[in-house]
Amino acid sequence: MEKTQLEERFGFLISDVGRLCGKRFDDLAKSTVDLTRAQCRALAYLSHYGDVNQARLADLLEVAPISAGRLLDRMEEGGWIERWSNPDDRRERQVRMTPKAERTLGKARKVGDEVAAEGLNGFSDEEARQLITLLQRVRGNLSRIVDR
Repeated sequence: MEKTQLEERFGFLISDVGRLCGKRFDDLAKSTVDLTRAQCRALAYLSHYGDVNQARLADLLEVAPISAGRLLDRMEEGGWIERWSNPDDRRERQVRMTPKAERTLGKARKVGDEVAAEGLNGFSDEEARQLITLLQRVRGNLSRIVDR
């Protein structure tokens, strides 16, 4: 039997949880982090992957290169990132976090931890770990198909 109720649809639930987490992050971050959610995501990827080229960062953020360029322009003006041309290919721009961004990323992570705690309220530690493990498996399954 096909499930038609939105509340039982996997894709809808995943999307809606993501939307609600993002909105809650924005609400909490306003008072503690001087960055937008998109800027926080860019910094999180830079923290995880290290210096990357601008095109790769656009791919990770799932935005068009021109949109990533505008986002990074604002971040560079604010002192959050540095960009430079690749000496081997002047068309390629490399991106790195600044020490200012590294200090602020900890505050953004605390906001993310608070959102997670609110979302997992009432879950036992074991249930929370199990949910994370299951979501990692879903991501792995879909990554193998999408990244072929």
